[in-house]
Amino acid sequence: MNKFAITISYISDGSFISVPIFLIVCLTVVDNKIEAINWAFLCLLFGTVIPYLYICFLYKKKEINDMHIPEKEDRIKPLFVTCISYIICFIILYVLEGPLFLKSIFAVIIVSTIILTIITYFWKICLHTSGITFMVITFNILFGKWMLLMIPLIPIIGWARVRIKKHTVNQVILGTGVSTIITFLIYYNYGFINLF
Repeated sequence: MNKFAITISYISDGSFISVPIFLIVCLTVVDNKIEAINWAFLCLLFGTVIPYLYICFLYKKKEINDMHIPEKEDRIKPLFVTCISYIICFIILYVLEGPLFLKSIFAVIIVSTIILTIITYFWKICLHTSGITFMVITFNILFGKWMLLMIPLIPIIGWARVRIKKHTVNQVILGTGVSTIITFLIYYNYGFINLF
C-alpha cells in the first residue's frame, strides 16, 4: 500500500497536475486552438515552470534536501517566489486582455498561495489536497456536475499523504477546507458560481 500511496502522492503534486489543468482549461475556454496553446504556454511558464526551476535551484544549492520539500520551514521561500510568479502572470493576463476564466484561476491561486504560505509559517498544511480540491471545483464549473465524480480524488490523495506520513489528518482536512472556501468565493466574485 505504501508504494501505491507514494505513486498517488507524486502524481498529485502541484508541479505535475498543473500541466494538464492549464492545457485543458485553455483549450476549453479559448475557441482558437493556437491562441489557447499560447495562453497555456504563458500560464505554464509562470504557474509551473518558474516555480519548479526555483525549487531545482534551491535543491542544487542544497538549501533543500528533497524536491517535494517535506519540511515546512523550507517551503516559505518557494511559496513566496511562486506567489510572485503568479502575480506577474495575473498582471500580464490583464494587460493582454486574456480570458476572464484564466484571470479568475490566477486570482484563486494567488490568494490561496498567500494564505497557505502564512499558515505554513506556523503549521504544515497539506498543499496536495488544496490543489486537487481547486482542480475538482474548477472542472465542475467548466464541464458540469458529472465532474463531481472527481470528488473521491480528494480523500484518496489525502489518505496517501497521511499514509506516507507527510501529513496528519487535520493538515489534509484544513488544506481541503481552505481551498474550498477561497475557490468558491473568488469564482463567485467573478460570476462563475452562483452560491445563493
